[in-house]
Amino acid sequence: MLFTLVVAVLLSCMGTNALTCYIDKDMDTIMERTMNRPLPTKRIGPQSALAFGSVLLALGVLLAASINVYVVSWALIGSALVLSYNKWFKKATPYSILIASPGGAAPLLGAYSAMTGAAISIQPLLLALLIVFWTPLHIWSIALSYKEDYRRAGVPMLPVVRKDRNVVRSIALFAALYIADTSVLFLMLEPSWLCLLILTLINYPLLKSLFQILFNDSIIASLRLFKLSSPHLGVIFILYLVLSTRSSFVWLFVNSLR
Repeated sequence: MLFTLVVAVLLSCMGTNALTCYIDKDMDTIMERTMNRPLPTKRIGPQSALAFGSVLLALGVLLAASINVYVVSWALIGSALVLSYNKWFKKATPYSILIASPGGAAPLLGAYSAMTGAAISIQPLLLALLIVFWTPLHIWSIALSYKEDYRRAGVPMLPVVRKDRNVVRSIALFAALYIADTSVLFLMLEPSWLCLLILTLINYPLLKSLFQILFNDSIIASLRLFKLSSPHLGVIFILYLVLSTRSSFVWLFVNSLR
């Protein structure tokens, strides 16, 4: 079951990503940040990318269907949201990333359904919301640095159509929601005081970068936040897994004091 799940998630995500590259091929040619990708440089032909992505996604969905109906449902929902974002919403609204962000959380919900046979519960929902809140924080922080790229490509990303100060406030809002969500999750663990102490130390670099953007408005600060956001999310998930299963040295130390 676990092996099938891992392969299904990998294939679905890889296929979806390949298809988004196909959809964005013309836009990627215009943008400096993306012009060296395989399709703009013609290292891979468009039809090959389309076929490759379609096959991977189809295989991933078929494997998901072999687990249960909830898993395949999350796979289809996630892929549909991400592909719709690239195909339509990206050029339709500056808030397009908010539509796509639940798609990034779909693999996590699919994994929960595979392991439990249930559709959803509060714990995986809170974990999924981490990705939903993290996505605008991550994307808008780099879009601040590359807004001219998006403008040339005709993409009304939020930094293109709003003043930098308004964009920074929006980033701060989702950062606050993200940090609040991490706090709720870690409060559910035992001992909660120790878990929150560890979480505070982990959140400090993120908060520092956020305050630098709020008060400095610098391109360097926004890039720093972008680069920090991905490893931060990874550390949060790994740390939560370790603490929730009580398999870390922290738990051994705490138990030795009892």
